[in-house]
Amino acid sequence: MNMKQSYARLIMTLTIGLFSILYAAAENEPVQGFGLKSQVKGDHVLQFNIPDYELEDVTLYGQTFKRPVIDGAGLSSLEGNPELPVLTTFYTVEPGKSYRVQVNIISSETIENVDLLPWQTWENVTLDEVVNFKRNINTYTDLAPYPEKLAVVSEPQTFRNLEIVTVSFTPFQYQPLEQKLEIITSAEIELVETGSIADNAHRPAKRSRVFEKLYESIIINYERFMSDEDFQKPSILYILPSNSSNLMSTLNQLFNWRHKAGFVVNFASTNTTGSSASAIKNYIQNAYQSWNDPPEYVALVGDASGSYSIPTYYDNWSSYNGEGDFPYSQLEGNDFFPEVLIGRISFSSTTELSTIINKTIQYETNPYMGENWFTRACMVGDPSSSGISCVITKEVARHYLEELGDYDDVRTVYSGSFPNQMVNNLNDGLTFFNYRGYWGISGFNNGHVSGLSNGFKLCVATVITCGTGSFASGTSISETFIRAGTPSQPKGGVAAVGTATLGTHTMFNNAVDMGFYYGVFADGLETPSAALVRGTLHLYQTYPSNPNNFVSIFTHWNSLMGDPALRMWTAVPQIFAVTYDNSINRGTNFIDIHVTDSDGIDMQSAYVTILKGSDEVFESGYTDAAGNITLPINSFAIGNMFVTVTAKNYIPHQGTVQITNPETNVNILSSLVVVDDDGNEPSNGNGNGILNSSEVVELTIPIHNYGTSSVANVIGTLTAHSSNVNVIFGTITYGGLDSNETLIPTDPYVIELDNSVIEGQNIELRLILTDENNNSWEGMLTYNTAGSYLDVISVNVIDGGNGVLDPGETAELQFVLSNSGSVNATNVMASLNTNLPALEITDENSVWGTIIAGQMTSSVDHFTVTADEGLIPGTMAHLFLTITGGDGFEILQPFTLQIGTVSVTDPLGPDEHGYYIYDSGDQIYSNAPFYNWIEIDSRYGGTGTYLPVYDSGDNGDDVYTLSLPFSFRMYGQVYGQITVCSNGWIAMGDTDMQSFRNYPIPGPGGPSPMIAAFWDDLTTQSLGRVYKYYDEDFHQFIVQWSRMRTYDNNSPETFQIILKDPAYYFTPTGDGEILIQYHTFNNTSTGSYGWGQVHGAYCTVGIEDVTATKGLQYTFNNQYPTAAMPLDDETAILITTRGSDMRMRGDVNQDGELDVSDVLILVDYIINQETSNLNPYLADMNQDEIINILDMIGIILIIMDY
Repeated sequence: MNMKQSYARLIMTLTIGLFSILYAAAENEPVQGFGLKSQVKGDHVLQFNIPDYELEDVTLYGQTFKRPVIDGAGLSSLEGNPELPVLTTFYTVEPGKSYRVQVNIISSETIENVDLLPWQTWENVTLDEVVNFKRNINTYTDLAPYPEKLAVVSEPQTFRNLEIVTVSFTPFQYQPLEQKLEIITSAEIELVETGSIADNAHRPAKRSRVFEKLYESIIINYERFMSDEDFQKPSILYILPSNSSNLMSTLNQLFNWRHKAGFVVNFASTNTTGSSASAIKNYIQNAYQSWNDPPEYVALVGDASGSYSIPTYYDNWSSYNGEGDFPYSQLEGNDFFPEVLIGRISFSSTTELSTIINKTIQYETNPYMGENWFTRACMVGDPSSSGISCVITKEVARHYLEELGDYDDVRTVYSGSFPNQMVNNLNDGLTFFNYRGYWGISGFNNGHVSGLSNGFKLCVATVITCGTGSFASGTSISETFIRAGTPSQPKGGVAAVGTATLGTHTMFNNAVDMGFYYGVFADGLETPSAALVRGTLHLYQTYPSNPNNFVSIFTHWNSLMGDPALRMWTAVPQIFAVTYDNSINRGTNFIDIHVTDSDGIDMQSAYVTILKGSDEVFESGYTDAAGNITLPINSFAIGNMFVTVTAKNYIPHQGTVQITNPETNVNILSSLVVVDDDGNEPSNGNGNGILNSSEVVELTIPIHNYGTSSVANVIGTLTAHSSNVNVIFGTITYGGLDSNETLIPTDPYVIELDNSVIEGQNIELRLILTDENNNSWEGMLTYNTAGSYLDVISVNVIDGGNGVLDPGETAELQFVLSNSGSVNATNVMASLNTNLPALEITDENSVWGTIIAGQMTSSVDHFTVTADEGLIPGTMAHLFLTITGGDGFEILQPFTLQIGTVSVTDPLGPDEHGYYIYDSGDQIYSNAPFYNWIEIDSRYGGTGTYLPVYDSGDNGDDVYTLSLPFSFRMYGQVYGQITVCSNGWIAMGDTDMQSFRNYPIPGPGGPSPMIAAFWDDLTTQSLGRVYKYYDEDFHQFIVQWSRMRTYDNNSPETFQIILKDPAYYFTPTGDGEILIQYHTFNNTSTGSYGWGQVHGAYCTVGIEDVTATKGLQYTFNNQYPTAAMPLDDETAILITTRGSDMRMRGDVNQDGELDVSDVLILVDYIINQETSNLNPYLADMNQDEIINILDMIGIILIIMDY
């Protein structure tokens, strides 16, 4: 075996994410470990459950220490103090309030004789790794626990529209003198309001959609806004150099495209803003605070020096004084949360600018489609100087692209001739080029980029290492990527991220790199500027204490070259089919547009813009679920109007509508429409001129003849395009109109709004006009309604005990409602119901009285509910509150209520699909399995068939695909084959994957769908074998791993998976049941994490679906959820969808009713064995697992109330 092969083999055996916390993979959830205790507003309590962790051994200078490791966590980074993981999340709070944090430990465990590793740092100036071992003797000899505070909450910080706090929690507390380590497995973390503070921050009135995804990615309690009216238009500000007048013809190409795509585009030269960085920032800040659509993106057009220059900032935390543009985005405080997204279009000549602009426009609007390069990327990791973590970081990024982005050609370069391989891959065309290594880029330089021949197959490059972003002193490689080529023969990239100075450090570079790609592929961020912010915020989450200002430094040093609003391709571009009238009459005040994909499927959330002239028409919006959108036209001038449609990974549609003026042309004159909602019949309302719930409204609608000829006998017919509006009187005879004449009818149209209308609804009406010659015209009227809007703020369980509705308990529920509308809600009442049969509501009505607009009120009396004793603790009950008011409104508010508190004797689950895992310790439940070993190993008296699965260990893994004797349904999909792996798992269907390295499930790594009985690196050495057996008598198929050994510690393992035939073992969902039995269970794979690592993480047990996004994990890394009994010899678990949903027995068609239709379906089944409309689990009335006439009699008796 040559050196290259040896090295490649070493790389393949690396642990991704468990190597060290310094190189932690970010593939966990961005707020891992944290959850909201309640989904109702005003409840600032976080629920914490410790994620999978490992207590690894680290030998340093001849001494062995323990170090707790949690994938993706940060560090308590105080030099010489115990190194402990810190988990960080962000929480949005009310502006003008201060908070403290309070921790209530729910459960913990203690380990003794633990000598914790002191955190080792680097020298403050050079950033070189330390050579001297440092240990804080004061901490290690102190009686006080470390850390003294488990949780820390930051001061409130502004993140554009929101006020947020950073919550950091250390789930470990160490007693240094006693060498005891307490592990907090579960806790409640409450934010307690402590008072009022000054709030001088500016927050734009409307939300930003690009920031919306950033909020969702990191803020645990963020709630998405649904109405288009809540959001501003996309907005970008370009800052131009003082001598930009000769550049405008080039720049206008970009500006015009951005505007056609729906952006509010503004630009200003430094002649207007001022030429210093502070003056430019003041201009940006004024725009942010005063414009109707404040900039979301800011593009600096020019180099930091030279002929076309825009200055940059320089850090003052380090001796390097590195350049960076991030301070331009810090408009509300000097924190890590920007108010705008920044990028720099760096050029030194007009040709370079033309090249960048042309590459940007062509990339977005007309990408090269000659071959599929859109799912191709290159990950380059050079470990020779910065260590093996560079390779691990690339493997993590590769997983994001393949598992989350469905990339099928991710190339890796970890050794060999780096420049040649990088050039060859770039020339083939890549969407992403990702390098991690060291200063000098492994020999790859500006000349290599300039010599590329990739044409319009342009990449987004992330080259996050020393000197790649030093754009203020010479031409950095990030600048070269976007400048390379000519307008007609482009090359290189369309955007690039680089890092300033020669003093960067691996651990921080890795964090930013992984955060960037997590943002693109997990969070769905579409622009490189947003992805870079996600990268720097991941850095902050990893090092929340900002040790030695290094989070500040590396946030500042990483800068984007390219247009910050660039929409990146992450899949093969698709084509729209867009339908609209190519010609409309002058005076028509709307246009209907319908969007589908190339297969004719309606497209929701396509962004549609119409633009005419100098914004005489400029309207945008998103298509609805049916692919439709109606946009208003507020122009009476003829001419062409542009129509542009955009969506993620779709080639933009660009079309034109001609506005004409025919001879006969009549339509609404919207400016003179009169709304009458007084109390004089036929109207019946409050007289405020605004449409409200339950009002009867008169509409006087004038019309105007925009044509050149007169018209006669015009009749108007009003229709409602909103379901909660009824047209009472909808036909008016207008008569004739001369050219340019306006006619106001003497009689009004009359409409009635029903009681479901709430604050802020959009009411749409259409008026059809016809004349005596059968000419027809259509106009639109839209109105926003006013009213009250009631929301559930909190629910209090009054039970005289623990404040939790436990199974078998009766309690009162007190609701607190808020009125976020503009009108007082009077005579507020509500009724409570649920679709959970096991929850009985005995007092279903409650009263609030009057709730003032903008205030909240508790109910005067309470609801009474009883939870069935058979409910599984932890069940989330879905309840519905129907709220009514004195002004006629009615609103339905759903919410969830947790039943009981989970313990180890309860089943685990359910997951999203409805799976539970019962273990053999859950004996209070009838579904709990009993261990009953079925030996099928022929060497021990069994009758199983030996499978040709051989595993010698160390990359000797093996799989075997076989057909099942019955169809097995899992996560709603039916399978006829399974693939059995030597490493303790089966995959549904056929796969060649031989995954030995276990990971958490659901998630990346391993095959999908999967049943993991004992997923670990196992071997068949020492007489290990795998067997199969079909038990025809009991209708079950058994796979047994017999006398296997773990690769890590050579421990014996014997276990089996038993698949139950769904035709004989019924479940509510029709999915097959899975029984896993453990004859010999030794969970010993701790791993080794020195050089030449051996993966540990113990074993993984659980299931996941085909998407690897749904699943239920019983254990990973020797950590068990509260409901999971630790496994041992002679234990068993049952995976089933039989839980506490308590569907109605006998309701075989699942329509919520028990009636004669259920009997007829059951009769049809008994006679013809026809099961298309029958759920056998619900049909089996006597639960004997046989469906026959006895079950039919049981249903009839219930229907007849016997």
